[in-house]
Amino acid sequence: MKKIALFFAAILPMMAMAQEIKIGYVSTQEVMMLMPEINDIEKQMADFNEKNTKYLQDMQVEIQNKAKAYDAEKANLSDAIRAAREEDLYSMQERLQTTYQTLQQEAQAKQQALLKPVQDKLRAAIETVGQKNNFFMIFESEAGLLYKSPKAVDATPLIKKELGIL
Repeated sequence: MKKIALFFAAILPMMAMAQEIKIGYVSTQEVMMLMPEINDIEKQMADFNEKNTKYLQDMQVEIQNKAKAYDAEKANLSDAIRAAREEDLYSMQERLQTTYQTLQQEAQAKQQALLKPVQDKLRAAIETVGQKNNFFMIFESEAGLLYKSPKAVDATPLIKKELGIL
């Protein structure tokens, strides 16, 4: 009987604490898309991508023009000149592919660099809301919560308020 009493004496405080635990969730995508900085980032990325697309299109046109010129005169070219022109076209095509991949990587790096301060600001707001509202944890709702208790609190509106983007 004493063992049962000791067991309950040890478990009851934990059960009382468990009832006080406040867990929240937030849709960071929803909040982030409402942050005013996102419009500027989207514009910067659109400008960056437009400039790069134009550059790639110009390279493509240059390759196509050289290929047409080559096709028009290849019957009259010696084997050595034909091989040199084909190698030149192949080299240009490889350079186009390399440039495309490099520009994709640059775009990704630029986007990450532009988003980092916004993500940091959002993370700070989440931490502030968590501390002000005594949350034990705040989960990302898009991360695929398998179960969400009716007692879980949607912290998204509180975080929007903290950021001033109601």
